[in-house]
Amino acid sequence: MSDIDKALGLTPLTVYKEEEQANVPAVIDQQKDDDLGFARENLYDAVVKSQAAVEDMIAIAQQSQHPKAYEVLNSLIKTFADVSTGIADLQLKKQRLQGTQEKDKTVNNNLFVGSTAELQKMLQDLKSDDE
Repeated sequence: MSDIDKALGLTPLTVYKEEEQANVPAVIDQQKDDDLGFARENLYDAVVKSQAAVEDMIAIAQQSQHPKAYEVLNSLIKTFADVSTGIADLQLKKQRLQGTQEKDKTVNNNLFVGSTAELQKMLQDLKSDDE
């Protein structure tokens, strides 16, 4: 304890060594995995319940032939699609957090449309430009 700490009545802060701080990311990684797993389970549960609700609403809409029933059915189908998209988004976020997401690959395919004579002429022109 320094003289200033004594004069002000302060207690010194605890300084952590680097070895102790190295364990922190492992805890965060475990929490991250737990949270992602929990979110995934909830999304799958929502998909199952949405499927059942859509099937029930189809039966109701067909029996009643009421426009409001079809409107509700449309809303349920949209919700079902959104939840399904959420599962894919969660997978992408998980890959991004883990650093395993593939880089976007650009593929350039060139297609020549013309006769072989035109192709030979074009290649001759390119060859003469290089020289």
